Amino acid sequence: MKKVLVALLALVLCLSLFAGCSSSMKDGSYKAEFSSFDDHGWKDFVELTIKDGKITEVNFDSINEEGLLKSEDESYQENMEPVSGTYPGKFFPELENQLLEKQEIKKVDTVTGATNSSDAFKILVTEIMDKGASKGNTDTIIVER
Repeated sequence: MKKVLVALLALVLCLSLFAGCSSSMKDGSYKAEFSSFDDHGWKDFVELTIKDGKITEVNFDSINEEGLLKSEDESYQENMEPVSGTYPGKFFPELENQLLEKQEIKKVDTVTGATNSSDAFKILVTEIMDKGASKGNTDTIIVER
């Protein structure tokens, strides 16, 4: 009887370990964006692709009311870089690459000189994970600013 009980306990333990290893992210393409434009006329958004339970693509950028992307705005870069040492065309990919490498938003470091954008990235990715990827909800998630 003891052997059966020990074997059953070992089986339950193994199953619980394997269950913890399964990904809680559903495959698909997900997007989150802020509900409104900020004081400078930009709205941040993040697009993620998840395949086989892993983040395989990340796109972080901001769009203005004319539909232009912040990462492509040369005058924004010219004004920001001398002041903060970075610019969207540089720090957006840094944040994207960190998430691809670490696979967890909590492990993504804030980029020096881009604290507000780093925080926005973390908020949007967290919303995708909580409301999109964990449930397979591929509708755009609108996040209140």
